[in-house]
Amino acid sequence: MNENLSLLDIDEIVTKKPSFMKIMEDGIVTDEELQEQSERVLAMMREAENRFNKEDLAFIKELTAETNVLYAIYHYYELQNL
Repeated sequence: MNENLSLLDIDEIVTKKPSFMKIMEDGIVTDEELQEQSERVLAMMREAENRFNKEDLAFIKELTAETNVLYAIYHYYELQNL
């Protein structure tokens, strides 16, 4: 595995989040759990809009987008190598 990918272990970070652990307790993601998580993220985004200036918000959005790109392509990469 690429050394850079091992430095940023997104899977480990995600699986240690209390929200993820609670949702995955039964191994099933329900519509309600998906809705609750969506609302949690939107609330955090609203809080960020109140907390940070426009330049910081632009950076946070870019970082979030690129992190999600990395997360998505990493999983495609893993599937390619099965």
